[in-house]
Amino acid sequence: MVSPDEKAAATTTRPGGPDRGAGIASLVRGFPSALGRLLVAPVTALGDIDAAERGGFSLLVGWCLVAAVALRFVNLADALVGLDAGGGLRVLSVLIAELTEAVPVALGASLVVIAGAGGKRDPAVDLELGCAATVPFMVGRAVFRAAVIVAGVEPPHRWRQASFVLAGLWAAAVVALAVRIARARPTSRRAAAEAEPRARAAPRLAGWAALGMLAIGLAGGVRWTAHNASRLGPVTRGAPAPDFTLPRIDGQPGSITLSSLRGRVVVLDFWATWCPPCLAMLPTMHELATELGPSGVAFVGVDSDGDRTPADEVSRFVAEHAIPYPIVYDQGQANELFRVSALPTLVVIAPDGSISRVLQGLTSKATIAKAIRAAGSPPP
Repeated sequence: MVSPDEKAAATTTRPGGPDRGAGIASLVRGFPSALGRLLVAPVTALGDIDAAERGGFSLLVGWCLVAAVALRFVNLADALVGLDAGGGLRVLSVLIAELTEAVPVALGASLVVIAGAGGKRDPAVDLELGCAATVPFMVGRAVFRAAVIVAGVEPPHRWRQASFVLAGLWAAAVVALAVRIARARPTSRRAAAEAEPRARAAPRLAGWAALGMLAIGLAGGVRWTAHNASRLGPVTRGAPAPDFTLPRIDGQPGSITLSSLRGRVVVLDFWATWCPPCLAMLPTMHELATELGPSGVAFVGVDSDGDRTPADEVSRFVAEHAIPYPIVYDQGQANELFRVSALPTLVVIAPDGSISRVLQGLTSKATIAKAIRAAGSPPP
């Protein structure tokens, strides 16, 4: 017996041409049914994947991409708003963030299937089964995450842990079914799949229900974005730089007030000791401060470790690296004022106190120097 999905897949084997486009369209149309079959009739779905030797990986990737847009809409909107400040890489990171959570689970599930299949293992197919078994885990987590988005309240940590446990138990049950199907291969690769009656309506309904849950999460994200659009992206170029007063953590006493530096070009370097790109930027910032500091450019490092790193460890780090400009210790105040969502972030402030440029991520010395020169130039 050949399922409609397999018939559709069989028409896409020739590379290029209209068949490929038709195959992609068929996969998209069949996604809700394939998803629902895995959720409500896992024996059938896993049997189909085992027989076709494919389908689990594409199902997991498809879910992750849809869920990334639906459940991380606020992060995606924030990255898009900040495209001119280096948000392009953040857009990509948002889209692959869901896969980052899924990959360890999929690898673990695949290893269990491979080991459980014993002498009947087929690593390539077992990987497909492991990916398929990860989908229920991601769906279970998505239910919790969508509820959090709609409620708009940060849940207790134990609730978050419980969501992982419940989703993990669901995935473990599906992994056990995958192992059973893998061990039954020598007799008939289709036997397990055909042992369960094929119900068309229920899987389709379950698949659309799972996607509908993502739609609810997306609606919550869109609603939050609409009401908080001004909080997205980095601070606006041309706007007055918000003032702050923060204590120094570079071995010098006292504090620094941003407004006291009015009349000079100021470069705020938001960084953290645990941020590899920030550490990679240190030599560049050293050179710029040494070369441009004598001309009146004020460099201020804003340590953004917060509660993750004790203050004394930050002080030792600053001393060990001989950072040649003042470093202040921020526990969220300045980061929130400047809407810093990625590290490192450089904010270049003009002498009149307005924000001239915001740069996120690894940035070349030439780009930073150009931004500093532009900030110090008189307006046209």
